[in-house]
Amino acid sequence: MTTWLMITGMALITFANRFLFLSKAVGFSPQPNFKIFLSYSAYAVLTAIWAPIVFGFDGSSWSYAGVDYLLATSVAAILTLLRFSSILVVVMSIGLFALLRITL
Repeated sequence: MTTWLMITGMALITFANRFLFLSKAVGFSPQPNFKIFLSYSAYAVLTAIWAPIVFGFDGSSWSYAGVDYLLATSVAAILTLLRFSSILVVVMSIGLFALLRITL
């Protein structure tokens, strides 16, 4: 029961956030400084996805997934720092990862 309440609550929070930013009926528009802050969110989410996959903690020590993971995510991090578009970063790092998996 509590799981369903948590899922419903998270869905409502997510919907409310999206509705505030995307709906013209509300008339809410973030200030320019906040828009700049939001421009980094895609890169932060991308990092939050790849970091736990590459660097893991098994309870007693840190480990990393392998050379192919490390190189592909390093390229993704560098491209992100250079402010490439998110889709380009994803496509290029996946392509490098696939190439490394085939060759290594």
